[in-house]
Amino acid sequence: MKKVIKNYLAKLQENDKKGFSLVELIIVMAIMAILVGVVASQVLPYMEKSRQSKDQQQLSSLATNVVSAVAQSGKDIGAFSNKGMDAIDTDAATKDFAPTLAELAGTTNVADYGTALAGKFTSKQAKGKTNADILISMDANGVVTVTISGATAEKLTVKTE
Repeated sequence: MKKVIKNYLAKLQENDKKGFSLVELIIVMAIMAILVGVVASQVLPYMEKSRQSKDQQQLSSLATNVVSAVAQSGKDIGAFSNKGMDAIDTDAATKDFAPTLAELAGTTNVADYGTALAGKFTSKQAKGKTNADILISMDANGVVTVTISGATAEKLTVKTE
């Protein structure tokens, strides 16, 4: 009987020594924190590029709609530069195709289209911009350029061919 109790106590002591010490756990946590910091610093720039690409798609869609609206208007639209989307409806150079542009976007006027579009921007340089900050230009050859005022990122300017 004494042997059984002795064996039982030996097993209990053996089980107490299993597991990780507090120091080992702290070291593992510190290593994980360092790894998270390194990975985050590498991933964040790519996330911003992804947001800019999404904004570029929105601007590209707008540029395509402008080209379509100009073509559908059937009028000779001359060159114009840097018209904010808040002024397209009333500006003399752009009012001939403005109703068609609004119709293509499913809105009643271009200013509403610009407001809805500005609300979809996610990149740092484009977020918080208004419809007045979305600038549309068209040169004499019919090339449409859409950009966001104050944005320095190359992806936030779109030109049609």
